[in-house]
Amino acid sequence: MPAALMDHTNEDPREALLKKAGDLSGIEVLGSDVLLLTYMRPEKTRSGIILTDNARHEDAYQGKCFLVGELGPLAFVDENGEKFRDIKEGDWVCARASDGLALTLNPTNSVSSSDAVPCRIIQDINIRLRVSAPDAIY
Repeated sequence: MPAALMDHTNEDPREALLKKAGDLSGIEVLGSDVLLLTYMRPEKTRSGIILTDNARHEDAYQGKCFLVGELGPLAFVDENGEKFRDIKEGDWVCARASDGLALTLNPTNSVSSSDAVPCRIIQDINIRLRVSAPDAIY
């Protein structure tokens, strides 16, 4: 399915994803790695098209838009200690679906998969661009 504006009338996607991820203070990202929270599209587009569960489930594996959750201490810092990119926690970014280490964050220690947050650990250099909204990319 091509990029389509999604229906976010009930909740801002950034706030919803951060709320679902919960407190990330117990996670320490190391080196130049970045913890990315995978954007999962809602059920309906703004024009009223209902996405199948299968199409939405595929975002966990093929999604290319992520919310920066945590930065390692050396993320976006060059060998001279200078910051070379102004990417920060809470930014929407894009990366190849195959880059990084896929993992699932389970902040509530629940047995329900609906509580899980698909994530990636990726090197800073593999973040390709920053976007203002997650629906800009598919």
